[in-house]
Amino acid sequence: MSALQDFKKRKINKNWTHLQILSEIALLSDADGVTSKEERNSIEKKLALKKGKKRVDFGPNPPPVLPINFLNKIRHMHGKYIVRVIQKPLYKSDISKPECRFSIPVKQVQQEFLTKQEKILLDTCDSHKKKASRIEATLIDPSLTERKISLRKWETKNKHQIYGSGSSSSSYSSSSYVLMNKWCNIVEENQLKKGDVVQVWAFRAAAAASASTPSSRLCFALVVVKRSPSDDQQRQEEEDKESNHSDDKVLSRGIRFPLF
Repeated sequence: MSALQDFKKRKINKNWTHLQILSEIALLSDADGVTSKEERNSIEKKLALKKGKKRVDFGPNPPPVLPINFLNKIRHMHGKYIVRVIQKPLYKSDISKPECRFSIPVKQVQQEFLTKQEKILLDTCDSHKKKASRIEATLIDPSLTERKISLRKWETKNKHQIYGSGSSSSSYSSSSYVLMNKWCNIVEENQLKKGDVVQVWAFRAAAAASASTPSSRLCFALVVVKRSPSDDQQRQEEEDKESNHSDDKVLSRGIRFPLF
């Protein structure tokens, strides 16, 4: 339990709120029983890092179903075989202009959406352009606007060192499907930003205007599941959570503190 001596050398800001004071008390309680100054400092640094670390929000679980307005749009396009491909937060690489692509890691694909022939095509290389082959598709963006977009498959090779009897190096690769071409326009016009949780759905639509045409054209729908809070909102939410957590720790330990 924290004692009065613990606070003698502690600098208290007169502008602190009661919740901030409680948080300071909880911090001392976590280091309770530690006599070494170095050990106490080490604990405080770890707690500070833990407090400053942002958690990645992967969205609701289980994932929500396809919204009715998207479903109606797909029906209007004579779409069939609707599957959810992925639900993920947008990372910096998904929205930055230099990359200009939306990444779908193969291992995170939730439901299969490609035919056998399409998989073979994406695994081959265009001998003329010396680039990975692509599939031209249509994407319904969050505003229900139809967009032309390209699907490719990227292989990322990473080298790492294997240590043991006789060190050696090896490499491993990770695969991702990527939506490209005009992706940056979709990001800008729909005001997508880092931290937004989105879903990508795939379906098959008629290759022509006639509904009697076999459904073979690959299409996607991009749904925003959850908007990322602004920096100020996120900071306030984290402070509120930390303050509530500190309150719980203080009350559970039965620490006595002066009333203000």
